[in-house]
Amino acid sequence: MRAELPLPHSTSVITGASSGIGWALAQQLAYRGHTLYLLARREAPLLACLETLQQHYPRGNFHALPGDLSDPHQRHDVMTRLTTALGTSPVGAIIHCAGTGMPAASIADWHPDDLSDALQLNAVAPLALINTLLPCMTPLPAPCRIVLVGAGIDRHVQPGTGSYGVSKMAMRRLFEQLREELASQPAEIALMQPGVVDTPGLRRHIRTARAMKLPHADYLQAQLDTGQAFSADTVGARIATLIDATTTQDTFSGREWRTAEIDT
Repeated sequence: MRAELPLPHSTSVITGASSGIGWALAQQLAYRGHTLYLLARREAPLLACLETLQQHYPRGNFHALPGDLSDPHQRHDVMTRLTTALGTSPVGAIIHCAGTGMPAASIADWHPDDLSDALQLNAVAPLALINTLLPCMTPLPAPCRIVLVGAGIDRHVQPGTGSYGVSKMAMRRLFEQLREELASQPAEIALMQPGVVDTPGLRRHIRTARAMKLPHADYLQAQLDTGQAFSADTVGARIATLIDATTTQDTFSGREWRTAEIDT
């Protein structure tokens, strides 16, 4: 990690912050001086991430709030703890990196509960987070920037990808709705489509999908083997740039961004 920047810039809330894109983004924003509120399902890895940030950026202001955002009761508890921790502090950025969606070998193996969990985390949770933080959004020094991390599978139907694909399509529709609903609020929203990203979650997914003999497993593995997949660090850096970039609201808000389009 690099030495921390001397001055804080913003307060940012990140979900899925204990691994993958969320953790890479947390490191980038810590370097840039952001106060961070880190949300993730697994407590031990999240606290390990918190400790790492505190060691590398001793002047930083970091908070960990573990809890399963796909579970309505735990989500309510996390939102309550988050608002208490924030107090009256304005929030400058909300980035929803958390995501889930179990593959299924066949329609008989596609369990409705898996789809329900995926919808809760990929579509309901970001809405709950935004609703909770509306009072913390202020027009100055700049409107709150909201980024939802989507997936290309939302519009590319493939066998066995129902829970993830359907829930990410719901996220896309949520993004489109929020683009309208937030027009009168001090907030800007964008959808980030990162592409194939080399994360522990992707590698677990490939192993599971390959065991189920799902065709997309070979495609994803080939993306890793040929170096065509983005690293989580690359995507985290691009999202951090997107959050801090001095673009106008018309340029940022309501737009679908891709990793290759963002200059660091």
